[in-house]
Amino acid sequence: MKSISINSLDLKIASYLQEKNLLNLSESEQIFNRSINSLKRHIANINMYLPDDKQFVMDGSIIKSSLKYTDYIQFISNLSIQDYISSQEERISMIIVLSFLTKYLNTSKIYEDIGISLTTKKKDLKALSDYLTKNYLNLKTVPAKGIQIEGTECTFRILTASILVSLIEINEKEELINRKANNPIQKYLVDIFFEVVKPEIVHSKVLINDFYQKNHFRVSYTSKKFFYLYIILSLYRRNHKHFIEKNENIGLYVYKWNFFKHADEPENHFLDYIIASLDYNANAPYIMDEHLKRTTERFIKKIQKNIITNFYQYKPLFKEVYTYLYKCIIHSQYGFYFYDNKLEDTYKFLPKLFTIVSSAVKVIENDHNIKFNKSQISTLTLIFKKFIMENKVIGRNTKRIVIVTNSAIEKTDFFIENLRHHLDIEVIHTLNINELYLIEKLDYDTIITFSNRIATLLAEQKYSCVKLKFYFDQNDIDILLKAGFSTSSRRKIIADSFINEISNLNSDDIKKLLLDKYASHFL
Repeated sequence: MKSISINSLDLKIASYLQEKNLLNLSESEQIFNRSINSLKRHIANINMYLPDDKQFVMDGSIIKSSLKYTDYIQFISNLSIQDYISSQEERISMIIVLSFLTKYLNTSKIYEDIGISLTTKKKDLKALSDYLTKNYLNLKTVPAKGIQIEGTECTFRILTASILVSLIEINEKEELINRKANNPIQKYLVDIFFEVVKPEIVHSKVLINDFYQKNHFRVSYTSKKFFYLYIILSLYRRNHKHFIEKNENIGLYVYKWNFFKHADEPENHFLDYIIASLDYNANAPYIMDEHLKRTTERFIKKIQKNIITNFYQYKPLFKEVYTYLYKCIIHSQYGFYFYDNKLEDTYKFLPKLFTIVSSAVKVIENDHNIKFNKSQISTLTLIFKKFIMENKVIGRNTKRIVIVTNSAIEKTDFFIENLRHHLDIEVIHTLNINELYLIEKLDYDTIITFSNRIATLLAEQKYSCVKLKFYFDQNDIDILLKAGFSTSSRRKIIADSFINEISNLNSDDIKKLLLDKYASHFL
């Protein structure tokens, strides 16, 4: 017999175990902000709703799961509204969307349908009012009729589209459908939405298909959903006499698409910004705003000053950074962006570059009166990291090393070639332990050995060195990377410089140049 209903935390735990297959209870507070005993109660509750062969198993401090994604979807699909305790955030989102779709919303009837008390409704409406105020909208109560949400029309549309975009998918037939992982309250909301906007779905599909056929755009899946939903919502609101009457000037030049043929200028002008803010996979419209162009150039210059790698491929870097900044300004102005939880740990994996970008981005913030969030800074960090990797040039950060070893030459040569395979190095000299007196005459960056004994002798003579395992692994490589070494993978040769180098050489001299200077690329 089932004990209590499922809630959003239960679903979060089930989703986590479906993906990870196990959970160490000692990490429960860190991951779910719950004590071990609390998590055990949630696990027991979830198991009441799972088949015997799919229930979570506790093995000491480890919770094991054999739940597959299809099992998880089946688990959610079997839940009724009576089985599910919605969160306040979910109920607030529901009220916003339903208010968008009706003149007066009877919240008492809605809360009765989903089995929530009127006392909870009062608390929710207070929280909703506070939330709307932060989004420049207002909650109005009309006696004997219900509630209304009032305020800037474009803000209301964006807020509603932002809620729905995470609850709706597009299938292979280009049809909008309920997201498979929606919980009962989300399904309830989406089903109502589909029923109310049936005519607008048909109309929007015609308009969007015509737009794509004329412009040959390919946008990301999330952007495609957002665009589709925004057009549906705009058609619905315009059909019910709610129009965008004016737009704030956000200081960006924007291309005029004239999407709605018979709409007033503010409607199309705002939609122009929506189109410009989408994530494009191919044939992206490249709209040049002179002010942003100059700011972007200053931003890139500031990054360049703080990194070793030169951006030889400047034009593609500029285009990608500029395009992203353009979208960020629009998103910041209108309060929406496409969240990606895979970006949350970027600052951990690329701490130095993340810090550099975080500092440099103030150039954009000051010039365009916006504030970048952590996700946006993470995205910029990844853009720059990609171009840093693409612009690594042979010899740009070559480390000059001395190998100190008593090993045979064959063994040492293997070690050197293996190291060169991973890192951009130049071996200045290979010394025996009895030749340490030669070190002071050498111009080098680092001494490397793979012997504990030799490392100790070097330390006794006041020489610092890096001791690696002969068959070194990634941990050894990471030690050298942290010491300032650069990887040798995918290093490039600058085409113009190379052409100048060989322009006056015969074939024998060219071969000698290639084998001497570019031995890592030519045989």
